[in-house]
Amino acid sequence: MLLEDPAPAFAGGLITRVESPFAAGAPAPLRRPFPRPSLTRPVHPNDAAQARRFAELMQDEIDDLENLIAVAQNRWTSRCDAGWGAARTPEPVLRLREKLKEVRRLQEGLQARFGID
Repeated sequence: MLLEDPAPAFAGGLITRVESPFAAGAPAPLRRPFPRPSLTRPVHPNDAAQARRFAELMQDEIDDLENLIAVAQNRWTSRCDAGWGAARTPEPVLRLREKLKEVRRLQEGLQARFGID
């Protein structure tokens, strides 16, 4: 039994043609839309309890960040009043504000999903 064609293609041998499964061209339109998961899935009690605990931790983080921002802004204002601070908001204050925005965004997402107060 021969595994290969003994005659090369240029000598009139057989050529095996393999087509790619990734043919070029326009994609075929879908006949039906993919099923989308419901946005109002039932919430498991364990998930709700964990979400409540996480919301408490996030609120503590928000409180801490707000206190840090207040302290940093007071220091910055006192430096500006003394005449040796920059008029531009310092980078640490900007980073704290960005972190606060991110934690609030996460908290809002958690509230939207689980309805936590």
